[in-house]
Amino acid sequence: MAPARPFGDTSRGFSLIELMIVLIIFGMLVGFAVPSYQKYSKSQRLRGASENLVQTIQLQRSRAMATGQNVTINFNTTAPMGWTCMSGGRSSRTSLPNGVQYVSATPNQLVLSRDGRVNTSGTVIFRNDNGSSDTVSVQLWDSR
Repeated sequence: MAPARPFGDTSRGFSLIELMIVLIIFGMLVGFAVPSYQKYSKSQRLRGASENLVQTIQLQRSRAMATGQNVTINFNTTAPMGWTCMSGGRSSRTSLPNGVQYVSATPNQLVLSRDGRVNTSGTVIFRNDNGSSDTVSVQLWDSR
């Protein structure tokens, strides 16, 4: 005599057809999500590059005031793209993320003086592979 099954259940597990339907639905969801995630990732890299530059300028301004030495930021618009901060014989280089490049960097050098001022106004424009762009502006401020 076969063992009794609880509640009259006569089947166990999933049929092959049920499993295939679940896999097809899962595949469709992943197929729709991947392009959206890639677009989101590219836009976040662009935004991150802009925010990183702003934070670098703020940090280097503070460093110039703290050390009493001018800090120069050079924008490297040719490969490998990025920027270099130089002060007191030291330099540090930051590269742009993959898929992000300069549209323009005018001027291609900023000098942050020891009193916290920048030598000139400037604009840096980044663009990603999707064609989206983001701009960082530095304004010369004169208290006179």
